[in-house]
Amino acid sequence: MNRLRIACVLAFVSALVSACTAAPEGIDEQVESDEDALRVTKTFVARGTAYYPDNSPLEGGFKDRKGKPLRTLQQFLAGKAEYVSVAMDTKAFPYGQRLRIKELEKKYGKKIVFRVVDTGGAFRGKGTSRIDVCVANLSASRDATINGTLHIDALDGSGDDEAAPQPSPPPADHPGAATDADEAPTEGAACSSDGACNPGNDGSGKICSGGRCVPGCRSDAQCPGSTRCRSGQCS
Repeated sequence: MNRLRIACVLAFVSALVSACTAAPEGIDEQVESDEDALRVTKTFVARGTAYYPDNSPLEGGFKDRKGKPLRTLQQFLAGKAEYVSVAMDTKAFPYGQRLRIKELEKKYGKKIVFRVVDTGGAFRGKGTSRIDVCVANLSASRDATINGTLHIDALDGSGDDEAAPQPSPPPADHPGAATDADEAPTEGAACSSDGACNPGNDGSGKICSGGRCVPGCRSDAQCPGSTRCRSGQCS
């Protein structure tokens, strides 16, 4: 009888331990889903190079094209920066555009936030074919992975609002201010956010870039009528 009781107790304890230590189903999948919530709006291949903060004419200084300090890849990996600065053609993406570089994420085994915040004469007219990744120093700039062919995703939900210094909202009588909730500002009008370029219930097909309304979109809601946002443009 005692052996039967001991066996029952041991079976109960074993079942209880298993229930407490087993991870609930779906947790890993949910975390991965949350991390990948940003939608890929464009995929492209670029030739990569590297640069680093330095006052020499070749490197160009310590700040990006809007006066914010450059963030290096090494700072991000050490948890000391919220993103990595990259330079591209100014016409390729708006300031602050978030990118994902697959080769570098694979190399370091983690998701890395890259943002287009810088440029240079070498990128003029290159579109998405060239990208310069900011690193810590000359030695780091010789990284073979960076100086190669890079497969890159541009992600939705990023741009001026997250990385750029925000201009002050225009006064009510400013030519760029929307005076009618249903009337979209004209192209080139001053703005402080994408919303200022898309008043009312229907999108205008414009976004706020560099403090001005320019043609483009980050989501379907910013496109007029039944058009949709594809590769950053309404069609």
